[in-house]
Amino acid sequence: MTSTADATGIIGAPMNRVEGIEKVTGHATYTADVVVPGITYAVLVQSEIPHGTVTDDSLRASTERALAAPGVLHVLTPLNCPALHAPPRQMSDDLPLERRPPLSDLTVQHVGQHMALVVADTLENATAAASSFELAYETAPPQLSAREVLDDGAGAGDRDGEGEGAVRHGVYQPDHFVKLDEEKLQDSRGAADEPTGAARVSATYTTPLNTHYPIELSATIAQWDDDVLTVHDTTRWITGERMALAAYLGIPEAKIRILSPLVGGAFGSKSFLWMHVALCAVAAREVGRPVKLVLTRDQMFSSTGHRPRTEQHLSLVADDAAHILSTEQHTLTETSTVAHFCEPVGLSARFLYDSPRLVVSHTVARINYPTPCFMRGPGEAPGLFALEVAMDELAYASNVDPMELRLRNDTDHDQASGKAWSGKHLRECYLQGAERFGWGERPMVPRSLHRDGLQVGWGMATATYPGRRMPASCRVTTDASGTVRFASATHEVGTGVRTVMTQVAAEAAGLDVGRVGFDSGDSLFPDAPYSGASQTTATVGSAVHQAATEWRKRLDDMGGQLDRLTPGQLKTLNFTTTSEGAADGGPTSQSFGAHFCEVTVDEEIGRVSVTRWVAMMDCGRVLNPKLARNQVMGGITFGLGMALLEQVPYDAHTAQLIGEYYLPTHADRPEFDIGFVDVPDYGLDPVGVRGIGEIGTCGVPAAISNAIFHATGKRLRNLPITLENLMKPFDDESDPGGTP
Repeated sequence: MTSTADATGIIGAPMNRVEGIEKVTGHATYTADVVVPGITYAVLVQSEIPHGTVTDDSLRASTERALAAPGVLHVLTPLNCPALHAPPRQMSDDLPLERRPPLSDLTVQHVGQHMALVVADTLENATAAASSFELAYETAPPQLSAREVLDDGAGAGDRDGEGEGAVRHGVYQPDHFVKLDEEKLQDSRGAADEPTGAARVSATYTTPLNTHYPIELSATIAQWDDDVLTVHDTTRWITGERMALAAYLGIPEAKIRILSPLVGGAFGSKSFLWMHVALCAVAAREVGRPVKLVLTRDQMFSSTGHRPRTEQHLSLVADDAAHILSTEQHTLTETSTVAHFCEPVGLSARFLYDSPRLVVSHTVARINYPTPCFMRGPGEAPGLFALEVAMDELAYASNVDPMELRLRNDTDHDQASGKAWSGKHLRECYLQGAERFGWGERPMVPRSLHRDGLQVGWGMATATYPGRRMPASCRVTTDASGTVRFASATHEVGTGVRTVMTQVAAEAAGLDVGRVGFDSGDSLFPDAPYSGASQTTATVGSAVHQAATEWRKRLDDMGGQLDRLTPGQLKTLNFTTTSEGAADGGPTSQSFGAHFCEVTVDEEIGRVSVTRWVAMMDCGRVLNPKLARNQVMGGITFGLGMALLEQVPYDAHTAQLIGEYYLPTHADRPEFDIGFVDVPDYGLDPVGVRGIGEIGTCGVPAAISNAIFHATGKRLRNLPITLENLMKPFDDESDPGGTP
């Protein structure tokens, strides 16, 4: 038996992923790899118009044609789909779960809406039959942008978003972000009117439609055994999916088991139940055999969420010492007509910089487009683009170095709540990052740096993301061989959750890591929340730490020698513990960081290259520096794509997808220098951690935009920053993102 002393130092070690060999050798099993005897295959049929009604005759004729095709077993349509229940309001009014069940009626609310599901004996037969559908429509005028909704005078209605009916129109102003009452989407403090200052910046910033584009396509396998449903799915919230699926199907949660041991990327697209999962379960019940449904890459664009567009108007006022007097950030964004979601872009402005006056608002327009959802760095990523570019503009308006401006306006408490921080080391991030980057050598004047005939620019931005913790449970089982396994209904989405949980368990229990295992991805395991919002390590890690600590205490009470225990004594080492969420009334937990980047700009061809990156992060205790650095590298690359490449291409009149979705590749990777302040935050959890998954993206697009301004003198406020933006002349007044 390894002693506690022998097991110290496991946390903080750069341990390899416990499932790494399986992944790199191709032995890892994802949802689409699961083999189920008697499997059948399903393919979706989707609408081709953004708004209207599919005709009964065309649907019936297409169904008959599909049923006559080789190998077809069943076709689900609105004409024969068993009635599904709407989810309870406490789920749909705060989360992006669709109020209208799939195949409810013949109306169409967006391009890509599910209109039928074809089930056949082979994937090829199902695909061929689905392609034979020829649907006719009675079209209705669509509303395809938030501005269009406002211009049509649809501002009246349920301003809080809690209206009646499954399909809703108009605009509303939600009070808070998801179920977090303290994260106010409409907020203000200080005087009613904006003050006059020595410097003022007022501008509009826009971000486009982004899609998650994970490597693993969304896949579902549904199987019924009498009245018990087993679902293999690519989900990051198995207990939440079980709850939502039970609501749609009208069956007890105890009759549903969700399995998702490995998820191949998600970035938010697999955080909630999507409509194809419910249809797959219905189809399996109808045909009496297991049904497998794997979305195509094109279907992922319309079926598993996206980051909605934002239009942000931001105003900053500072005095003659460059101290901020007022901050305003007003956002217009979008959701679908059948679900609620608000991209919470203004949350960071409420606390990031000392500002006696603040006004933040969010207006959401319902449009005929698929339902949006969380995407890596939800709210903070697009919101900090606007705020941090505006800060750079304010620095130039005040003739103060951009980092110095941020240091002058750093705050020692959370202005939104009035509470102290549980831990904040942002100043260290600024100063250490600047030292590592060489920021002190940066000339203030744009267009001052050149290399090999290219313009060179240096930019920086602040990063921040909440530290969150929710309740979670962990089960411990111990066998006679000395192996101790911990289990929780959480997920391995490629971030290294199984690895860090193994480290936490081994060190707290005083065990060698070779004698510890961690299991996840099964709804039969003790409950855990969704894997998102950078909370898994703090949340599930707290439950694992508590379970491992209790395991060690019980063993020590019995003499501390595992190999000498009787079978009866071993049973006392099998138990489940539950860890509560963050304590009410405690300090505010928030992660911080600073990004510094270098770009080169070839103005003759409009090409930007991000060549060098320094990031310093304050995310509490670093459990595994290898995985932590990897997470931040991935987040920066994600933000690079957001800044320079990514936008969903679609026809503005028909809402049909066109063109391609561009992503960064290894050729776009800068040289990384990533560091951590690494101070534990025990105000949030007993492990001392805060999440790392999202913060790496936050602030990245702004740092790149600011560096481009430093290189070229062009202030670009619209993402993505494309070749066309860079090639426009300075005096082009028609360019809202150009230099005013």
